[in-house]
Amino acid sequence: YTSGFESCGKRPRDKGYGITASGTKAGPGTIAADPRIFPFGTRLVVGSYRGVVRDTGGAIKGRRLDLFIGDLKAARKFGRQTLKVTVLK
Repeated sequence: YTSGFESCGKRPRDKGYGITASGTKAGPGTIAADPRIFPFGTRLVVGSYRGVVRDTGGAIKGRRLDLFIGDLKAARKFGRQTLKVTVLK
C-alpha cells in the first residue's frame, strides 16, 4: 500500500495522512496486519520484504498482510501475492 488516496482514502492535506494506526509515519518496512494475529511491533519477513507491523487496514483481517510500497506504480506492479511469512524474534 501507499500513503495515497488509492490505499488509505486520505490526501496529503488530510489529518492523519501517512500516519499508521500505531501512530508512526508509514514508510519502507511498514506492514499492516490484524493485531490479533500479529501485534504492533512484530518483526516479519514476507518473501524478501522485511518490516515491522505498525498499521492495520479495513481489509486486513486474519492472516492477510499489506506491505508499504511508497510508489503507487510499484505497489500495483507488486500486486497481491501469496508469500512465505517468517516471524523474527
